Amino acid sequence: MSSRYANNFTMDEVRIFWDGIAEHEYEHANEQLDRVHTQRFREAVKRLDLETGTRLLNIWSRIGDGTPWLRKDCQEIKLVNAELSFEMLKGSRKLNPEEAHVQTSLHELPFLDDSFDRIMSLETLEHVPDPLLFLKELRRVVVDGGRLVMSLPPSFAEWTSVLNGILKFHHGEGPHRFLAPREVRNMLRDSGFRLDDYGGTLFLPIGGAAVEKLDCVIADLVGKSFLGQLGMRSFYVCTAAV
Repeated sequence: MSSRYANNFTMDEVRIFWDGIAEHEYEHANEQLDRVHTQRFREAVKRLDLETGTRLLNIWSRIGDGTPWLRKDCQEIKLVNAELSFEMLKGSRKLNPEEAHVQTSLHELPFLDDSFDRIMSLETLEHVPDPLLFLKELRRVVVDGGRLVMSLPPSFAEWTSVLNGILKFHHGEGPHRFLAPREVRNMLRDSGFRLDDYGGTLFLPIGGAAVEKLDCVIADLVGKSFLGQLGMRSFYVCTAAV
């Protein structure tokens, strides 16, 4: 049964979109957006607190380009990459042949209860047809006291998707709905997670390393306030409540 947070797009529509861009456009776009794209991995590993033996679910993993960042942070984790798109999964297996991969729906995960200690879910929740069902599944598969680290664009950033629809500067978002922080907080509570930390980032989504340093200063100053919604990417760090 769908929840009151359900969107008006389907899982098949999401999968078909990401299948369609897997081969060329996704990688090409990410090369163009390198600093902005990889910022999610740099920031996520800071918040995951990985250590030897940690069982980590990366969902959805897309072409597996987060794997090197995770392995660099802690080589001896037990990583599972879960992905909706068959074509993205194919690309990830090619790039990371030694890693574990699973194709999955985002509403029903093929894992036993308490299978993971940590979950990393970057730029995913906004694409899930029923985001509350997804979060409840994440809560089911993570141990009590386990950690969930998510990133997603806030609803305020929807204009970037509209602008991209006109200028075509990257592959686009496909079926999605950017979520307001208040709505995300409510869903986290309803799914059994406790929100420990929230912050807006990427206030200056252009430029090189010097701009990134300035961007971090801005995030430290205003990221946790209501002005955090002006950043292009928000991070949520949560604990699975007992």
